[in-house]
Amino acid sequence: MQNYIRSIGFSMYKKKTEVRELLDKIQRENIASARIVVTKEKERLWEIRKDISPSLGLCIHGYMENLGVFIREGFYPYIKNTVTSSTSSCSAERYVDGINYFGMLDDGRLGMSLIFRLSNSLDYIDNANTSIKSTSLFGFCNDAKVLLPIKQSVAELEIAKQRIFNRDLFFEVPKFSTDSINLTEEDVIINSTLNSRIQNEDLYSIVDTLFMPFGMATDMYSIIGKILDFSQEENSETGETIVILKIESSDIIFTIAIRKDDLQGEPLIGRRFKGNVWLNGRIKL
Repeated sequence: MQNYIRSIGFSMYKKKTEVRELLDKIQRENIASARIVVTKEKERLWEIRKDISPSLGLCIHGYMENLGVFIREGFYPYIKNTVTSSTSSCSAERYVDGINYFGMLDDGRLGMSLIFRLSNSLDYIDNANTSIKSTSLFGFCNDAKVLLPIKQSVAELEIAKQRIFNRDLFFEVPKFSTDSINLTEEDVIINSTLNSRIQNEDLYSIVDTLFMPFGMATDMYSIIGKILDFSQEENSETGETIVILKIESSDIIFTIAIRKDDLQGEPLIGRRFKGNVWLNGRIKL
């Protein structure tokens, strides 16, 4: 988490002592606005959110001791006003560390369960018996590139849309349906085509979008996606410029924040984003 406050403009805070001083300052100046929630186990949890631009902020959180002392346990960046990414089935659970919560999204468009850090965990704790209606995904990145788009004809775009539609249908059929054979045959054809093209073409001219796990962490993903929109905001504390990108990858739309100096290339609508992203999300109850 300490590494990813860089993505919202705190790049000069590299040492733990420097980060602690920043958090102490935010906690001291905003303690009156702390939100407190009591769990079923009668534990009092709190969080303080500090906006550092119109869309970005830093949240610190912890628990309260019996004498009303605020004990800080962690912190994380957040993005406000993000679009709805999915209305598919989603569940939330507490990490084994007992501090943070994660969400698990089962969206057929990805073909896998998507795990993300839950950004509004106090909302979930306060409404634990309420069903989750939708999920808004957003992420943070410290090193990324802008890629040129792949040139596709109208016919190729339609074929891609049909393939996505067919894959969505596959994940809706029963687990042991014979329809799975059709997908296997299609994958064999795609694999054969890729093996042929990769001999003479660059990988990024073949792979249009990518959404796959990265490294050992469950909420880290390697992403290639189309840039739908972008804007720039300034961190009010440091003056650093942050680029906020709306990305579409594997037919899922989400938001990514990155320092302008950490993004190689000029972002434009229609171009593609490539980077490793720490995925967060907000659930709507």
